[in-house]
Amino acid sequence: HSDMRKDSANVKDLFRIEILDVSASAGNGLIQGGDVIDVIHAIEYNKDKALAMFGGRPAAELKVINVRGDSMAPTIEPGDLIFVDISINQFDGDGIYVFGFDDKIYVKRLQMIPDKLLVISDNTNYREWSITKDNECRFGVFGKVLISQTQSLKRHN
Repeated sequence: HSDMRKDSANVKDLFRIEILDVSASAGNGLIQGGDVIDVIHAIEYNKDKALAMFGGRPAAELKVINVRGDSMAPTIEPGDLIFVDISINQFDGDGIYVFGFDDKIYVKRLQMIPDKLLVISDNTNYREWSITKDNECRFGVFGKVLISQTQSLKRHN
């Protein structure tokens, strides 16, 4: 019985981040799952590991999304998991964001220059585009990408 109590005590020390049932596109834009986003899984870390990875941010402010598309390669590859701070819901300095534009979800690098926000793909096969005063009503930030984790399989013979 002491082992069971020990296990249940450890559960409260876990830092749990939900993986959302939405595919953020690093490409031409794609939304899946409609307006209601279901939680399909969660990733759990011990508190020390979570503190090292996320700097004390609350788990409720973090979500994990699986990325489709190659427009952010090699920085973020298709299938990678991204850890997103959803407490950041507006441009908060240059970086990689999950945002909506015309009912599509994107993962792109955003960079502020005078009079516009550049939308940049790290893959040079994709063209850069802009958010301006004329189209900013079609744009909304869902969160800022903190970390990406590769999901590629590597064979070790």
